[in-house]
Amino acid sequence: MAEHPNRPRGSARAAILIAVLTASVAGLPFLPRGEAVPETVLRSVPIDVRTLLRPGPGLSLGADSGGLRAAERARTVTASACAPIWFDGMAFTWHQASGAAVTIRTAAGGPGRYWRAVTLEPEGGPDPGTPEYRPGQQGSAYLWTGGARCARFSLELPAGAELRDLRVLFINSSGTAEGPGTGPRDVGPVATGDLGPPFGVPRADAMTQRPRIIAREQWGANPKLMNCTPWVAPFLKMGFIHHTAGSNAYSRAQADDVVRGVYAYHTNGRGWCDIGYNFLVDRYGDVFEGRSGGVTNDVVGAAQMGFNTGAFSVSMMGNFDAVRPPAHAVGVLERLIAWRLDVAHVNPRARTVMVSAGGSTTRFQTGTEVRLRTISGHRDTGLTACPGRYLYPLIPAIRDVAGSMGLPKIYQPTLSTTSIPSDGPLSVRIRARSSASFAWRVIVLGPSGDTVVVIRGSKGPTLDVRWVADGSAQPLEAGEYRVLVETTGAVGGRARPATLTVVAEPPPSPSPTLTPTPTPTVSPTP
Repeated sequence: MAEHPNRPRGSARAAILIAVLTASVAGLPFLPRGEAVPETVLRSVPIDVRTLLRPGPGLSLGADSGGLRAAERARTVTASACAPIWFDGMAFTWHQASGAAVTIRTAAGGPGRYWRAVTLEPEGGPDPGTPEYRPGQQGSAYLWTGGARCARFSLELPAGAELRDLRVLFINSSGTAEGPGTGPRDVGPVATGDLGPPFGVPRADAMTQRPRIIAREQWGANPKLMNCTPWVAPFLKMGFIHHTAGSNAYSRAQADDVVRGVYAYHTNGRGWCDIGYNFLVDRYGDVFEGRSGGVTNDVVGAAQMGFNTGAFSVSMMGNFDAVRPPAHAVGVLERLIAWRLDVAHVNPRARTVMVSAGGSTTRFQTGTEVRLRTISGHRDTGLTACPGRYLYPLIPAIRDVAGSMGLPKIYQPTLSTTSIPSDGPLSVRIRARSSASFAWRVIVLGPSGDTVVVIRGSKGPTLDVRWVADGSAQPLEAGEYRVLVETTGAVGGRARPATLTVVAEPPPSPSPTLTPTPTPTVSPTP
């Protein structure tokens, strides 16, 4: 496994990219031009696990590691920890071979004002074998507290678990780390780009439309917090739905503060490359760009341990084990998923086979082939209740709505090969499926953008044609060829075209002809 680069220390204020929009656009809060993003401050407080011991046979200290060991399922005593800053979010990290549910009570100022208990499960995490994977490292979900000084907490350990290196991470992403009322006024970012229909309402024309997405620069993703560049997979087969599981008590103007808190926790607290989710959707229906690398690229996340590669993760911001998600926010989630799967030409109602990369928070061992729905919940592969008892049952309806948006659609376009000879015969099979009966057309463009060949397929719900050349004509130019799969004459509009690539390899260099070495003549000895 590649060595993880050193984590940058500290954080700096970052300027935010602003578009000139009115504050009334979709009700989004307006951040004035030139106003800086509040500095995010993180403080890590170690916890002595000996203070968590409860009298009785259930818990003990490990003789070698000094960690907290559970002979049977057990809960620790309730302990307290106070932060050196005024914090608005918190999380826990620890080292353990298996997960543990952490119950947290937070105080907004001091003892006597604790919130009701909130249960935080362990997060998913990166895939084993990636640069950001940390064997044995665990972390809770991030909890937005909205302003507090101290926390009370207890841990519930499963039988056989041993926990050590426990820390509480206190985070302030609102600029108020010096105390209540300090820092800048509470404002949020402005979404730019598509200002089409209201949130969650699909357009009437064909093709799924990209929803309004608040870019990283707009919500204040400080690039100095990144530890490495996220990987990009060669394909995308599905999407996973999560919830952040922390708190529902944030305002619309605070939503970007929550996202920056999660970002700082995942990078500076967990040591990941970047924020773990590819997208986040707040309870007001605003969509945030998550992990860097481009919203249309197949960026490998760090939220679905064992199944990040070939999938994207979108997290609803809130605890939907406690409340029902707002209907308008679910509508935006449906539109986002419909668009992202359409970009990848994946059927939202289909199933696919994923191979587990393993890990401590997944249900499946390394190498296990798992048949999943192309829209699934975190709990379908992870050891978690995520995305909550109120959001998870909505996933079948989300599949149906996403599948019906932006019809007609092209699904599963494939090439039989991605490499062809430039100077010889070739036969490339081009296949695709669709949501309707189409007249198909395939256009092959050369490295310089010129049209090499146009292939027409028969009308129907499937495409199966070949790009054939016998090699006797003009040799192909070496380089990358784009294969465009399009539909014509479809009822209801035109489907989003698919673009595939194939590389024409240059002919091998001829081997040099070796001049034979003459055999020396040996004169007879007189």
